[in-house]
Amino acid sequence: MLEKYITADIVVLMLLIGYEFIKAIQYAAMNRLLQRKVYLDDATGLPNKNKCEELLSEEETDADTGVCSFDLNNLRRINDSRGHEAGDAYIRRFAICLRASIPAEQFVGRAGGDEFLVVTHGLGREQMTQCLEKVRRDMAEESRVYPDTQLSYAVGFALACDFPGSTMRELFNCADKNMYINKNHVKREEAAAEKNQGYQLLKLLNQHGSNFSDCLYCDAGMDTYRAIRSSENFFLASDGAYSGAVEQIIEEQIEKSCQADIREGLQISELQKKMHTKKDVLEYEYNIGKQEAYNRLTLIPVDWDEDKKLHHFLLAFETIRKTSEGQTGAKEQLQLYYEQLKQSILENDSYVDALLELSDVIYTVNLTKDVLERRIVLNGKEQKSRELFMDYSLPCSYQDYCWEYEKKITQETIAGYCMTDNCEKLRKRFENGETNMSVEYCAREDDGSIRWVQKTVLMTRMVVFDTEILAEIPMIYAIILLQDTTQRHERDEQEQARLQAAFNEMRAESRAKTNFLSRMSHDIRTPLNGIIGLLKIDETHFEDKALIRENHKKMKIAADYLLSLINDVLQMSKIEEGHIVLTHEYICLKDLVYEIESIITHRAADEDIQWIYEKNKEDIPYPYVYGSSLHLRQIFLNIYGNCIKYNRPGGKITTVMEAVDVHDGICTYRWTISDTGIGMSAEFLSRIFDPFSQEKTDARSVYQGTGLGMAIARGLIEQMHGSIEVTSQVGVGSVFVITIPFEIAEKQKKDEEIAEKYNIRGLHLLAAEDNELNAEIIEMLLTDDGAKVTVAKNGRQAVEYFESNSPGTFDAILMDVMMPVMDGIAATKAIRAMDRADAKTVPIIAMTANAFEEDAKRCLAAGMTAHLAKPFQIEDVEKAIVECCGK
Repeated sequence: MLEKYITADIVVLMLLIGYEFIKAIQYAAMNRLLQRKVYLDDATGLPNKNKCEELLSEEETDADTGVCSFDLNNLRRINDSRGHEAGDAYIRRFAICLRASIPAEQFVGRAGGDEFLVVTHGLGREQMTQCLEKVRRDMAEESRVYPDTQLSYAVGFALACDFPGSTMRELFNCADKNMYINKNHVKREEAAAEKNQGYQLLKLLNQHGSNFSDCLYCDAGMDTYRAIRSSENFFLASDGAYSGAVEQIIEEQIEKSCQADIREGLQISELQKKMHTKKDVLEYEYNIGKQEAYNRLTLIPVDWDEDKKLHHFLLAFETIRKTSEGQTGAKEQLQLYYEQLKQSILENDSYVDALLELSDVIYTVNLTKDVLERRIVLNGKEQKSRELFMDYSLPCSYQDYCWEYEKKITQETIAGYCMTDNCEKLRKRFENGETNMSVEYCAREDDGSIRWVQKTVLMTRMVVFDTEILAEIPMIYAIILLQDTTQRHERDEQEQARLQAAFNEMRAESRAKTNFLSRMSHDIRTPLNGIIGLLKIDETHFEDKALIRENHKKMKIAADYLLSLINDVLQMSKIEEGHIVLTHEYICLKDLVYEIESIITHRAADEDIQWIYEKNKEDIPYPYVYGSSLHLRQIFLNIYGNCIKYNRPGGKITTVMEAVDVHDGICTYRWTISDTGIGMSAEFLSRIFDPFSQEKTDARSVYQGTGLGMAIARGLIEQMHGSIEVTSQVGVGSVFVITIPFEIAEKQKKDEEIAEKYNIRGLHLLAAEDNELNAEIIEMLLTDDGAKVTVAKNGRQAVEYFESNSPGTFDAILMDVMMPVMDGIAATKAIRAMDRADAKTVPIIAMTANAFEEDAKRCLAAGMTAHLAKPFQIEDVEKAIVECCGK
């Protein structure tokens, strides 16, 4: 029985031992897992700070132990500009690259933040140096993929063999000190690279202008900027987020009316849409309403990424000053000069070079002792040095030198010169806080020429050991820069002369405009006054039909003159703007001469003037040519009209026509037209082709001329590649010689003669006209000739009339263009768009006061069939109707 109890106890004891053993195994596994979590950095996968501290706590080190301390340089900038997520990614990239570069048997851990620890065994100084060089190469290779966030770090190392008996912590402290030395070297290299990049960017900026006061270098990918030029009062920080800077610019600098457009224009997405080449420079002006000045933002592309999207660009700030006289004040000029001087010094690769660039002569002065010590002769400026600096023995008294040079200064500028001619004056300015000043004066050279010189004095205090009294004493020194500004003044004077000439031209144009309005007022009022007077006479003598008929003839003459005046003004405007289009049509010169003769001979006979037309040969050698018959008629009618108007009763007009040259299919004809009129003075001949030129002061009342005929004639002749010459003698007459080349044409068969009277009887016409008087006239005239006319008051009504009547109801539509509710263009398009048989074919004839060729093209483009300009002749209207209807 006892044996059974003993056996049972043994079994229970064995079970308890087994249970505790299993439990111990579980605890060990949990401890290993916990220990792993405690020692592992979640962000990088490397051993964390706890593990690093554990290693650094070891008191003893092996002789072959080495410790490296790594520290990232740009983490704070990345966190500030792109956020902590970008910073964490930057740390992971560095950790992965570092672990891959260090041999696997060596320890690599993150010591906290942006610090990393490497512990090596078995590496001497040479092997350690080679290992770190490999790390540097691997980091540079990895950074190629991320050019905007290149891995930048500093590293220092310490070897136990160099510090016998040191602990791991002491070894790490030595490595950390070496790391900070390396960090300073790295930062200096990066600063130098950034500075050099800034120089290159500023050179690019200066290619687009030299008046930018501030400039940002912006990264479109990272949404960052840094200032590469900033004036004293610039409102933005030296670097930061570009999008934030945009908002600050909008809110603090730009007036409300421009904020929305400029905000949109400055967005990176918009810039990437608009900037694809170096030429895609954008400008935004703002604060235009300010009295003294306005501002401009200029965006200049720098480079693009692999996807050809804008990567870097410059955002430059500029202030454009407004002045009534085209020049700034002296104080503002000096401020601008010093701002540019400061920029030149700060932005130049060498401060000395910057000073040399701005100077032709430099000399130094001891202001405390009144000693002009030495002159610095600049390379390439030896001649300038001799011209600007007197031949004077140095060292010498600065005051004596200035007083001697003062003899050359002009009285107008001597006051400015005397501000810097005395050491005592300059010392007082320096003691009052002025370290620099600039004056400009004018010197008269020995040959009598004038030279402008800008003198800049830069003052400073320094301590000098005086060997005579064996003591240190403070001295005030000045470096004086002389610059020859004669050319700048000459350019300013030329610019002033140009502005004055432009002002005079503008004033002359204004005077000409006033004279034009005065003449036009007179020319329009005179015939209108006659028409109004004749209408008044007709009202009181309504029964006297003979008188009424006579008055109607006179009114028609006045109305025709008004129409010719308007046509002349419009045509002169088109000639000046180059909008006259010459036709290239078949012309029979015999017929053209006959047509002109038939018009002129009757007018000449009415004025008792003899008409003589001679040809050099019995026949015109090449009667068929190509040209613009309408404009040829106008040329000769204008000239013949003058010959008649300015002739005397019993006088004569003689014309000689001859072919003067034939070659390459071109025949040049010359017309010599002479009259026995009143003639013209030599003074007037010099301006005969000027618009509105008339020699007689009473010409506008006696001869009824506009003064545009000769200007129009010359403009048309020159457009035909011809010429016109005029000679005249007062009291004897004038001679006009016209030479025009023509392309020779073959004889063509004559078209069948068209009946003089166009038959519109039986046609049903739709007339769209909003003016009641014009509608009444067109309806009566067309009805009298046998047509049926339906009148619509506007374009909408015309469309409705056409739509509501069956197809074929209207044979043609007469369409005014400028009407209320719906204009003629819209009405035509609406009719042409209808789904009915005659919508596309019914003739639509424009009858409008819009008489320019562009107006006719616009009408035809809208679907009209023909174009007639108001005021119209009823014969022309009926001719157009018959031709369009095919009757």
